[in-house]
Amino acid sequence: MEPLSVALGIVSFAVTAVSGLLAWSWWRLRQARRAPGLRVETQAGRVVVTGSPAAVNVYLDGLPKPEKPGRRDPLEEGRRLQEADQHAAAVVRFLKALAAAENDLERSALHILIGNSFALLGLLPEAEGQYRQALAAADKARDNRGIATVLGNLGNVYADSGQLDKANEHYKKALQIHQEIGDRPGQANDLANLGNLHYQRGQLDTAEQHYGSALTIHEDSGNTLGQADDLASLGILYRQRGELHKAEEHIKEALQIHRQIGNRLREAQDLGNLGNVYLQRGDLDKAEEHHKKALAIDEQIGNKLGQAQDLGNLGNVYLQRGDLQNAEDHYGSALEMQEKIGDQLGQANQLGNLGSVYFQRAELDKSEDHYKKALEMHQRMGTTLGEADTLLNLARLLERTGRADQASEFLARAKQLLESVGIDIETSPAP
Repeated sequence: MEPLSVALGIVSFAVTAVSGLLAWSWWRLRQARRAPGLRVETQAGRVVVTGSPAAVNVYLDGLPKPEKPGRRDPLEEGRRLQEADQHAAAVVRFLKALAAAENDLERSALHILIGNSFALLGLLPEAEGQYRQALAAADKARDNRGIATVLGNLGNVYADSGQLDKANEHYKKALQIHQEIGDRPGQANDLANLGNLHYQRGQLDTAEQHYGSALTIHEDSGNTLGQADDLASLGILYRQRGELHKAEEHIKEALQIHRQIGNRLREAQDLGNLGNVYLQRGDLDKAEEHHKKALAIDEQIGNKLGQAQDLGNLGNVYLQRGDLQNAEDHYGSALEMQEKIGDQLGQANQLGNLGSVYFQRAELDKSEDHYKKALEMHQRMGTTLGEADTLLNLARLLERTGRADQASEFLARAKQLLESVGIDIETSPAP
């Protein structure tokens, strides 16, 4: 079985220590696109804020500045709180404003604002409920721009919960509407969303094309925040390809912009992305430093999803060092948080990571159980790279336990998946 061992050894993301790195980069990318700040320029009465995985749109067409303090003050307070990452308090203010709303345009915009805060808190079912109410109100008002906004945000929810086909459907509908009404910033957000889905499915060339198209629109429209997000997305894509210098350059450029505009959430995400670059280079101390900085910011602003990602990233560092107890503790904490917020892909990644911990400990039954649970989730969500990664880990485990025929079968399945997205495991460099 030596050829199988060699094949497994040269796959860049299939070695034990890197079981979750690919997936963590994806989640860091998605979270990097989920931000509450209202510091972006207003365009056609709408503040566009890129979100998860590419656009949380704060739609204000239905919200002319109210003259009555009873309607004006809760809205303005809520927006200030949302900008300060105080989303639970923002929801309370927006609900008060919603009670005083006078038409469907106002109701739609306020449901979007409430849904955004729920999404940023990691409360996906609650966010979906608000977006659906926003969609109904926008439909009654015959507001196409509002409908497209909600469709994009619903796509974000479905992408975050692992329903990729459903997310893809919503993004394409949003893009079609934005094209019909000539909304270029909206098209950029939709293209970035679609780029993320292609990235997650391992279709890196298509993802790069979508990110590039989004970047061009953001540059033409002067949307600095959009440019920074596209740069970060491209940086993560280059890291996945092993182009680490390009990855570092793009992410650092994004980090500089996010710091200039005072966006702490995005700063944390960029730090995490850089940590993943350094981990892939083998610079574990630098990786740990960046992930700890990211965790400190996410804890400060109450970003639960970000905290889970940071814990998982730190677990990757400890796993690389051979500090298995520390790795298990961090993966376990991340998994618990992701279960609470409904992060399906994150859960699958942590199960795979824990499987790698148990593999190194020679707790092979426990390792196999975790890998199989991860595989089932990846297959259900259609995450090609995650499924291939897990199949390769299982093949290594099966080989060690003397099940050579099954190991060869799993390896062949993984190879077929990877070749379908242009990755040749026979020639992929070792990490």
